[in-house]
Amino acid sequence: MNRMRWVPLAVCLLFQTAARADVYADLMAEEQAHVIRSQECVFNRDITVELEKGQALELKCPANEHGITKFIIYYHDMTIPGESEAMSILRADAWFENGETSGGGSRVSSERAMRQAGHSDCVMITQWQLVGDRIQVQFRAADDREFIRQRYQTWTSQGLHFSKAFRDRRFTPPVTLPEAERLAGFVQLWSEVKYNFAFFDQVPEIDWDEILTEYIPKVQAAETDVAYYKVLRQCIALLEDGHTGVWGPSDEPSYEPPLEVEAVRNQAVVVRVCPAENIKDKNLRDELTAAGVQVGDIVTHVDGRPVQEVLSQDIYPYQFASTTQALDRKAYPRLLRGAHGTKAELHIVHLDGSEAQVILTRGRYRFNRPANEFCRKTLDAGLVYVNLNSFGSDQVVKEFDEVFDRIKAAQGLILDVRRNGGGSSGHGYAILSRLIDDDVPGSHWRSRKHIAAHKAWGRKEQWQQGDHGTIRPHGSKRYTGPVVVLTSPDTASAAEDFVVAFQTARRGQVVGQKTCGSTGQPLILRLPGGGGARICTKRDSYPDGREFVGIGCLPDVEAEPTREDIAAGRDAVLEKAIEVLRSQIQ
Repeated sequence: MNRMRWVPLAVCLLFQTAARADVYADLMAEEQAHVIRSQECVFNRDITVELEKGQALELKCPANEHGITKFIIYYHDMTIPGESEAMSILRADAWFENGETSGGGSRVSSERAMRQAGHSDCVMITQWQLVGDRIQVQFRAADDREFIRQRYQTWTSQGLHFSKAFRDRRFTPPVTLPEAERLAGFVQLWSEVKYNFAFFDQVPEIDWDEILTEYIPKVQAAETDVAYYKVLRQCIALLEDGHTGVWGPSDEPSYEPPLEVEAVRNQAVVVRVCPAENIKDKNLRDELTAAGVQVGDIVTHVDGRPVQEVLSQDIYPYQFASTTQALDRKAYPRLLRGAHGTKAELHIVHLDGSEAQVILTRGRYRFNRPANEFCRKTLDAGLVYVNLNSFGSDQVVKEFDEVFDRIKAAQGLILDVRRNGGGSSGHGYAILSRLIDDDVPGSHWRSRKHIAAHKAWGRKEQWQQGDHGTIRPHGSKRYTGPVVVLTSPDTASAAEDFVVAFQTARRGQVVGQKTCGSTGQPLILRLPGGGGARICTKRDSYPDGREFVGIGCLPDVEAEPTREDIAAGRDAVLEKAIEVLRSQIQ
């Protein structure tokens, strides 16, 4: 007689390493061969199935507002690198019209799960139990928010273990945090900032002791975790530092109309419109077509409010940024956000100067965004362009070396770090080592040093100082031709460290816009309610002491796209870089 048994929670995180992600991809490619049957999925209704290892159930979805085409539930054995033996995995995945997939897997040592399907309004609710060598699964695709919240509360109140993954807090009831916990967390955060934050001189208008008095009543009034973290974000945003911030529960809406805006010369310019063929719903497709919004248009009002009012009242107070260019880079894309299905009323100024009032529905749309990946291409006049998209791993160095022979033959080299948000400074320095003939000093750093007796004696605060070592020329790979580096406000952290070293080496010219103006070493804190914070404890500068945090690295040749450039699909910054290089090789 088979005996049912329940086993404790252990979530299998398949995305922690690239190796695990590869295993996951292999499994996804393999699962189609294991489908034992297909049937139609009815939202908000339970479906029960028994599966043997290697079997899967495909649930095909009728047309729906979430863009979900099917769910696949499967039971599989998997060996993951670093694990000594195979483990049993149960997965429930949602597949979308655009080919994306989102879901979650647990070892069959968990017993239930709630996972949001992508950014959609749908949650996959799964319960299971082992019956001998088979697994009995009860699955529900739920978009009834009240049901989802009730189920979540029931499982939580019963103390049940369940795997959960939500991209936002619309589906779970706010958690009430005891006042003592809220105050303790805030005071811990406040005190770590007081003694470790490295940039108080850049916000001289703030009296941090007064902030304690001002924000304690706000923390006391913020009873739920969502409200509490909103207060913390507002407080820490006062420090105006991109490497100092708070994360945690939020109810900020994340849906947008079928267009995206960015800050272009202090205006909210449409940089992307969802292709009509990507919108399956005819009414929404017709709505977009009728609106006539084009790339390059300006949005001046959102829901009857001027853009600057929305920014200053609703967005700026909760963003963490060291410079105005970085702040706008974060803030403008949030201008159009709202709840799913709500109407965005936009006042538009077209390129020809005419104006229009349009209404578009917020939802989940599939844009054709340009890929940000490492690439090398040859331009006119023997120039080579290389996109250094990230310093997050040494992969960028390996890819650079793989094409180095072609780079070495170039008349001139363009390195693009406009969309490089950082990673490890060492990877950027490794690239630079292939461009220099002499040693280059790394950036200078300093951090506050506390000696209690010195404070008691009334001595001034002291700082520990150092540098990031010396960048030495690579032994065998060196490019000696002219070089230009492209920058933007998205060039941040380790990418800025690269720009600092490049300019220190006087290896070439920087073309573009001021960089983000934020780097450093964060101190990480855990806070009540499942969130956390980071505090920048180290301030970096050029080796000669020049500051760039709070300013940005300044380009040698300024170049910024206009909305006309964006409308025409013209890369004005790259064009300027080509012009600069041509002048050097003629």
